[in-house]
Amino acid sequence: MDDRLEFLRKRACDAMIALAENRWVDADEAFHPHATWWIIGQGELSHARVRALATETEGQLTKHGLRVMGTVAEGNKVAVELRGDMAFPDGRTYCNTYHHVVEFEGDRIIRLHEYFDTFYVRQVFGGDLYERKIETAAKQPI
Repeated sequence: MDDRLEFLRKRACDAMIALAENRWVDADEAFHPHATWWIIGQGELSHARVRALATETEGQLTKHGLRVMGTVAEGNKVAVELRGDMAFPDGRTYCNTYHHVVEFEGDRIIRLHEYFDTFYVRQVFGGDLYERKIETAAKQPI
């Protein structure tokens, strides 16, 4: 296997797991200072804005598991399929599935596209909460 592709694959997976576990310092090391995310239903956001949204919605979770289901690496991109295993203090679970397309510039993530089940997010976090986050995110500079 190509050592460079293996490095990018590991870096992408490690960054996604660090984000899920709210280990922001570890995750930030993998991201370029000008990194952007494109998130289904929300559009393009800065990495800092994504951190704020994740902290607000997922920060209340008491379990932050994320399992890598598979990866594909080619050129400067890594596709990562993930399954969450998260829980709220009251015992409710949040186990969404994710597909990330992670693009690197050098050794750091410069762009990330995130796909997940938005219907499930609305069921778990409430439709109005999700809509407010989209509206708030749209007003934030990227």
